[in-house]
Amino acid sequence: MRTRFYNPSKLEVTFARAVKDLTDQLETKLDEGERVIDTKSIHDADNPMVIFKLEDKEGDLHEVVIQIIQRPDSIVK
Repeated sequence: MRTRFYNPSKLEVTFARAVKDLTDQLETKLDEGERVIDTKSIHDADNPMVIFKLEDKEGDLHEVVIQIIQRPDSIVK
């Protein structure tokens, strides 16, 4: 089936939700003393995002943003 709507596409939104659902598993891959403080999803943007607020070993806060971009069918080979 050809994708007709990319802004955002259903696949992008579903994939972004799946990434957010993996938060607990992703946290186990961080170094000791680092942790995920909060996760925020933005599903209605042109390219959905999952924003992770992280705390490092020193207690400093950081953000990592994963943006989901689906390429148009005509580009994928």
